[in-house]
Amino acid sequence: MSKRILIVDDEADINTALREILESNGFTVNTFENPRLALDNFKPYFYDLLILDIKMPEMSGFSFYREIKKLDDKMKVCILTAAEIKYGEYSDILSSLPDNCIIQKPVTSEDLLKIIYKVIQCNLK
Repeated sequence: MSKRILIVDDEADINTALREILESNGFTVNTFENPRLALDNFKPYFYDLLILDIKMPEMSGFSFYREIKKLDDKMKVCILTAAEIKYGEYSDILSSLPDNCIIQKPVTSEDLLKIIYKVIQCNLK
């Protein structure tokens, strides 16, 4: 059975590139550019992994994370960002990420897949 990944990033080209990489490696991928639309369409306990951008209009990735965790407390999450992450007020979220799963943009296909396999493999234990 294919592993399901949800990607929420306001940049369409990022979503397309990540989807192509992941689908060509056997994953089933859904993408959303609008975090509110992603929340409205979210299916609890359906996805194996959420890849989430931090800086988005309308709703930050951190706010989205908190809403998703209310709906699916088992969801594995990787943060995708071009910005430097400062722990501060979000240290609770960042410390809860599996293997501190922060994906820095730009990311190579090889590095992305290494991270994804590691996180999803953790989910299978």
